[in-house]
Amino acid sequence: MIIKTAPQEIFPYLEDSSNFKEGSAEKAFIPEDEKEVFEVVDYAVKNKLPLTISAAGTGTVAGRIPKGGVVLSTEKLNKIIDIDVKNKTAVLQSGVVVYNFLEEIKKFNLFYPPFPTEKGAFIGGNVATNASGEYSFRFGPTRKYVKKIKMVLTTGDVLVVKRGETFEKNGFLDYGKFKIKLPSYRTPNVKCSAGYYIKDNMDAIDLLIGSEGTLGIITEVEVFLVDELPERFIMLMFFDEKKGSEIPKIVSELKTKKDELAIYCLEFFDKNSLMFIKDEYNFIPENTIALYIEAEKEKLDRWLEIVEKYSCKETVLSSSKKEYEILANLRYKLPEKINSYFKKINSAKVSVDASVPECKLEELFSFYKNIMFENPNITMVIFGHIGENHLHFNMFPKNDEEKIVCERIYIDCIKKAVSLGGSGFAEHGIGKLKNKYLELMYGKDAVLEMAKIKKTFDPHCILNLDNIFPKEILGFFN
Repeated sequence: MIIKTAPQEIFPYLEDSSNFKEGSAEKAFIPEDEKEVFEVVDYAVKNKLPLTISAAGTGTVAGRIPKGGVVLSTEKLNKIIDIDVKNKTAVLQSGVVVYNFLEEIKKFNLFYPPFPTEKGAFIGGNVATNASGEYSFRFGPTRKYVKKIKMVLTTGDVLVVKRGETFEKNGFLDYGKFKIKLPSYRTPNVKCSAGYYIKDNMDAIDLLIGSEGTLGIITEVEVFLVDELPERFIMLMFFDEKKGSEIPKIVSELKTKKDELAIYCLEFFDKNSLMFIKDEYNFIPENTIALYIEAEKEKLDRWLEIVEKYSCKETVLSSSKKEYEILANLRYKLPEKINSYFKKINSAKVSVDASVPECKLEELFSFYKNIMFENPNITMVIFGHIGENHLHFNMFPKNDEEKIVCERIYIDCIKKAVSLGGSGFAEHGIGKLKNKYLELMYGKDAVLEMAKIKKTFDPHCILNLDNIFPKEILGFFN
């Protein structure tokens, strides 16, 4: 096992894509097998030290950044244990890099659909956050593809949970050595990454997915795979920015033909977001907004009819593998540029990550646009997964006065999404950046119920403290 104690060695574990600046740790442990994971847990328990689990650092809500105590990095738990080609499953240690996994299963003409935008992420981090990616419009988030989880608990136990074996019964989930009483709240029926997943008749494995490292240390996962995808193209449909109000309607119409048009990805970029990448992609027209579509190549003729129907200002279409890669990289480049800009202006990320039911997309979209109109001096962008009724609404406050305004807007946006039957937190999780806002969605009693669940799994209350809810809430149950 590698143990790092020098500040310069620990520093890389004190950052992710959130620009969170409150990280600190005494040591960083890098175990190479499950036995060494237990040794780290035992050390933390005996010394009553907070233990933060660190994956690849691609997250945006400071989930892996410790606020004191010690770090356990999963980077050496990086073995692909088995690929079952016949049954289309794979078993991996939690530190396997998603990109490496995708490359490996490609040899067998297989594919892992919920891969995240950041392919440098670890598979364990994806499960811990229920990550979504560009194809979640077609295939859904990570949750749907997790067959089994192996997790080390701070009690010294190993918890193995397989999908399809244990379900909620009479209001309880039975994990063998302990039971969990289902809390009063329920996760809304939209894209959601807000606290612990709770549904009637739920599978016991689903509580663990998206729990942000607060319940146990994921050491191994088994996932479902699909056949390698057919050949696809990418198209950017540019519209005059004045047609912005029509976008939700166009998207809804396209979604009714999701299968007919074989859509894999349906994204939106407003004018301000396109400005971040315009210098690198000179084909982007002035004063436009865009829909980004990826679909099966055999449907291209149908898409050409769609383009004509909606009178696009301009269309850019990939007609070769090289052009496909250029347009795919455009999509990846945008959030990278935005995250870099937050760091450049030395601001913590202010990013609304809300989702709503299909019938409420237009109302949420208009709500965002009105905020931008009323606050012209603050740079704001709208982009993201419009096909899933989920948009990223980012704000860039330049000074303390603007930070106060953006905080108020952020809260208003969460309340708006919740009032529409949606989630204020669709895909990135809560982490440490958003833990004080979760109560806006579920209410204080529900957050206390989440804390009670954590304490059942982690009675020592040391794992990933301040993720999902402030650690002070755990004091209610002492």
